[in-house]
Amino acid sequence: MKTVLRERKSNVLSSSALKCLNDAPALSPTAGCAHLCSYCYARGYSNYPGDGTVVLYTNLAEKLENELRRKRKMPKFVYFSPSCDAFQPVKQVLDTTYDLMSLLLQKGIGVSFLTKGRIPDRFIALFKLHSNNVRAHIGMTTLDKQLQKMIEPHAATPGARLKNIRALIQIGGLPEVRIDPLIPGLTDSASNLSQLLKVLGSSRIKNVGINYLFLRPIINRNIRESLRHTKAMKKISQAFCGNIDMPLLASKSRVRALNLDFRQKQYKRISLLAKQYGIKTYVCGYKNPDIAENLTCSNIWQNYSDKKVLQYQLFSKQHSEITLSQSSNQD
Repeated sequence: MKTVLRERKSNVLSSSALKCLNDAPALSPTAGCAHLCSYCYARGYSNYPGDGTVVLYTNLAEKLENELRRKRKMPKFVYFSPSCDAFQPVKQVLDTTYDLMSLLLQKGIGVSFLTKGRIPDRFIALFKLHSNNVRAHIGMTTLDKQLQKMIEPHAATPGARLKNIRALIQIGGLPEVRIDPLIPGLTDSASNLSQLLKVLGSSRIKNVGINYLFLRPIINRNIRESLRHTKAMKKISQAFCGNIDMPLLASKSRVRALNLDFRQKQYKRISLLAKQYGIKTYVCGYKNPDIAENLTCSNIWQNYSDKKVLQYQLFSKQHSEITLSQSSNQD
């Protein structure tokens, strides 16, 4: 992976394009991402530097400090954009991310992120000091390491992500999981989801976001390239035969989505399955505007700001052994 260092000219904090986060500033430490997930929409961005290259902005901490100094009202939290995962396996990226998160947390500003990476120990130590101001979402769709590597070649293993969850819970964090994107005929099978939800339930996860894959031209190309030698590609193609054209980002962007009836039935099936393991699911209204009128994920974010909830109990030795046993073959 090639890392290109470049000074940031524009503001560090920007308005999020996501409706559910339109009152929170977003921050992108890099352009491009080392994980190279096949379903990543950001690989089609105009500023995408190309596969195998990550542009890291070198002056972010200084610019962020200056921007915050000029603000009349400090933001409650800053959202680290998932278009460039904050926990990419690149030392310089991790160093920059640590500096930025440390700066924000020391000022009493919360940090939120969605990651498919491994969270290093130094971040866990930092988050322990500010657990009420850390909002962590862990993205994972399978416990099958081989399957995960096909669609997320350089992201953390399923076992590493489970370790993220356990570490966050142990310091009093409140992590959630995003099973996103669900890929028809591949990650949405009963066998795959039962195994995943069982482990998440035993890890004390209570809320899970579920969202199906949607296609833009770049995603369609990358998915086909990643899965071209598998039987799953035929199932995915069949599922999208009855696709619909759906607007996102206040109609500024349009995607190919699985038809409404398919998604409704599947979300209901998955929700009932999750309920067996004590997990409540929610569907993002941004990615499913024809199903969910409310931006449920926005409510989840607000719960963090207003939360007066009991912290998760620490794992008992027996509980940890069960979870470790279930995930040991994923590392």
